[in-house]
Amino acid sequence: MEGEKRSQAGDPNLIRVFDEFGRELFITKEHWRTSVLPGSLKSDWDYPDRLYDLIAGSLNDGLHADVLAAAEHLYRIDPKRDRGACTYGVVLMKNNRLDEAESVFRSHIKAYGEEGYILTNLAKVLAARNEGQKALDTLWHALELDPNQDNGLVWYASIHREQIGPSGWGQALSRVAALPNSWRAQMWLAREALERQNLASALAYYDQALSRIGGTVPHDVLMQMSGDLGKHGYLKESIQLAEPRFVPQVHGLAVGNNLIKAHLDLGQTEDARRILDQLYGLKRPDYMKTLSFWDTEIAKARLARHSAPNASQLEVTIATVEGPVWLKSAPGELFAEKPSDALTICISGLHG
Repeated sequence: MEGEKRSQAGDPNLIRVFDEFGRELFITKEHWRTSVLPGSLKSDWDYPDRLYDLIAGSLNDGLHADVLAAAEHLYRIDPKRDRGACTYGVVLMKNNRLDEAESVFRSHIKAYGEEGYILTNLAKVLAARNEGQKALDTLWHALELDPNQDNGLVWYASIHREQIGPSGWGQALSRVAALPNSWRAQMWLAREALERQNLASALAYYDQALSRIGGTVPHDVLMQMSGDLGKHGYLKESIQLAEPRFVPQVHGLAVGNNLIKAHLDLGQTEDARRILDQLYGLKRPDYMKTLSFWDTEIAKARLARHSAPNASQLEVTIATVEGPVWLKSAPGELFAEKPSDALTICISGLHG
């Protein structure tokens, strides 16, 4: 059964859903597209947040043609104007309607001013038209406005790695890291430092990034930091940096996994249990399979710890006995007289 579920989860033609009891189910993408999605769009039509989530999920499933009308409607009604414009423009791009996508982005800029995510998506339109340098210039300006947009930052660094070679990745990240208020580039530079086994440099990048973030750390940032440190064996540092900033409702299973594993690898079962209980408290059906796994791992670690003998309490004594130990002639001074309820040991042998 577990093997079948893993196979289903990796099937691109299946979509994972949960029923009213929180049970995990898989349905075909075609069934979802024709029988479920239309009704969901209709029920969420005038609720911008819900409609956006449905459109975003459909894009991830490759159903961009099925949400074109919904994306246009969201563009008209979304109080978050940048979100509505980005969503509609991206859906238009996915449907190869580049001129209309550009018009949406430029209209938004004219009405509300320049914004990082809008310019990044405009750069994607230009790149799709093979206007490489113009796209790169637009992308850089987008990062000047907002250096911490994940998609734009990784794309910018990837372009330089393609143009210059492996060193281009780090050079591009360093350029972005020098911008005021930049912190996401520092997270990637810290990863590079860890790969060079330079913990001090990585910690310096983390310190700079966290000081600039200030408030609640985005979940993907805390996941990357705790995961990268744990992957390279810096378990204590991972816990020290990530756990004080861990908010279960914000960071969820992604960061919780890293913290539980770090605590378990350090033998800290009670701390691992504490994180696990916080995640159980969220009552997320999609978490239950993983939380059950950690429940078992913690129980196994506790059992191993309590059943292992304490070497400091073990004593070994050698006694020399003449003759078979079961004979009454064995030296009595070596053995104290047994109480009536003492354990009886039977020694038997065969002579062949």
